[in-house]
Amino acid sequence: MLTDGKATVVSAASAAILFTQIQNDGIPFGYHQANCHNIAHYICLLAKAQNITLAKIWAFTPGIYTASSRRVISFTDQNKLSPTGKIDWGYHVAPVILVEEEGAVVKMAIDPVLFPEGPVPYKAWLDRIKTKKLIYLLMDAEWYLFNTSYLNNTQLEFFDMQTDEPVKPNVIFPYWFANKCVTDFFKYEEDSLLYAWLEKGLAVNDTASEFYENEIKPILDDPSASALLKDYRDLVGNVFNFETVFRDYMYNYEMNIDFYERHALIIEEYRNVFNTHVEKWKQKVAELGILL
Repeated sequence: MLTDGKATVVSAASAAILFTQIQNDGIPFGYHQANCHNIAHYICLLAKAQNITLAKIWAFTPGIYTASSRRVISFTDQNKLSPTGKIDWGYHVAPVILVEEEGAVVKMAIDPVLFPEGPVPYKAWLDRIKTKKLIYLLMDAEWYLFNTSYLNNTQLEFFDMQTDEPVKPNVIFPYWFANKCVTDFFKYEEDSLLYAWLEKGLAVNDTASEFYENEIKPILDDPSASALLKDYRDLVGNVFNFETVFRDYMYNYEMNIDFYERHALIIEEYRNVFNTHVEKWKQKVAELGILL
């Protein structure tokens, strides 16, 4: 949860300077389908490198925290990239900066995708993604991502892989969260650090944005390219398909052998693009020289 006194309190001027730096750092905000957790975590690293400790706000839809609902955050894809025309988020997360204004400390969300003008009070951020029965948590910045389960927190027992003894979860949720299926949070360490989830997530967004600009945008209004546009939307507009092909080198029911054969050359080209972006983000993270 949010530890009192851990996040840095800054002036409005300092918050504005940090926001400008965030906008100018090359963070891939243009692909809206996924990876808000990686963008948020990188922003927290960027701020920490300047001795500013941020927090995070996590918003969960019923589609994530309960097995009995499919309700998610849903909005029109302005880039016309999604195969359905909509973008769906089961959750969303943004960094939070504590800003002193007229003697009061205000929790401000940093989300250039939803609010490109600057930080906004976190309740304004929640209003923008308003969904029925949305719940939120304010958390320390080091919590990178969360686990979910078909069992809720009152039913689930935590076990160490080395023993049969139950162990405590990383995060003790408030009592009103007890019946939710978001079961625990974890830090950017162990497997996530070893396999560069952060850098690969940012590279996914970079590569998808590049694919959109170079391959999809020029044919959006070309009736003769409708079949190709459908394939490209299936590939890039669905982040699970995109990650399957470019990050994981795998197949699924849409990204099947026939699809690979039809688009072998461009898949090979953008796998190289993806790998280049991964190395770029590894270098940028290494240059920051910190972990949360």
